Amino acid sequence: MKKSMIALLMVAGLAVPALAEDSPKPAGTPAAAPIVAPAPGSLTVGDAAPALTIAKWVKGSEVNAFQKGKIYVVEFWATWCGPCKKSMPHLSQLQKEYADKGVTIIGVTSQDPRNSLADVETMTKEKGDTMGYTVAWDNARATSTAYMEAAAQNGIPTAFIVDKTGHIAWIGSPFEMDEPLAKIVDGSFDVAAAKKKFQAEQQSEVARANFIQAVRSKSTAAMLSSGTTLVDSAAGDGELLNTVAWLLVDPKRGVDFKANPKLLALAEKAANGAVEATGGKDPGVLDTLARVLFVKGDTAAAIATQTKAVSLADSDEMKKDLESSLKEYQSAK
Repeated sequence: MKKSMIALLMVAGLAVPALAEDSPKPAGTPAAAPIVAPAPGSLTVGDAAPALTIAKWVKGSEVNAFQKGKIYVVEFWATWCGPCKKSMPHLSQLQKEYADKGVTIIGVTSQDPRNSLADVETMTKEKGDTMGYTVAWDNARATSTAYMEAAAQNGIPTAFIVDKTGHIAWIGSPFEMDEPLAKIVDGSFDVAAAKKKFQAEQQSEVARANFIQAVRSKSTAAMLSSGTTLVDSAAGDGELLNTVAWLLVDPKRGVDFKANPKLLALAEKAANGAVEATGGKDPGVLDTLARVLFVKGDTAAAIATQTKAVSLADSDEMKKDLESSLKEYQSAK
């Protein structure tokens, strides 16, 4: 599997079967009602901003409700996310620049296998002024669900700008929000145009989110339907095609391909597309194709493909991982 996709899977809640539900709750955490996953794409630019459901305000004053006349940036991040850490000084500078203009920046982070409340508190303390804005610990991923999943956003950092009326005016990378934030503050921002642009981009994200939800629910019919749509629309996107293929054939998923041969055919189509898109030179992509071939029963081809993947490994750790799968295939033969 391509290592760079791990972050996306963790954000999607696919790295482990359960996240916050199995983790110790900080003292004073209110009991959370069962979270109903929203339909991907049900939240978009122009909609009323969902309420924040926060277990602990790690830094800064509590924001119990969005006040009319004020502007808020709700940014989602995690301690393990490199781009998130890179954006922190930028967010701090924006908070300093717009503090007297009614702007509050809130960094919201949630429980996952590599992100705990202790990690967040430690990082917030160590970063000091380079995290010069409000930091909040999500309550059982309720806020992430209401924003990220509903808006079909699958990666972090992602920022939502809430305007003076309490509506979402813009969604995107915090590295790209300087201009929209400045216009939202001075009242010249065109929300209608932003909505049209975002919804065009959101369509592909909805396809990804639908597939992720199908995998999470282990619905083979939904996986086939949403996966086919995603693969057909992802031509040339090696990273995405590789992810689709891996999520289908990952041994931990336990998909019964004898009962669902069309899913295996879809995985093979995605894996071959990923290899073509990357020129056959990405060891992680070749590793996925080898797994597909092995599951298919073509052990000789799996061994040949995995051998090539091993030869292209760019680190000792990757080579060790790839060799482990190669030995598995060789033993089966």
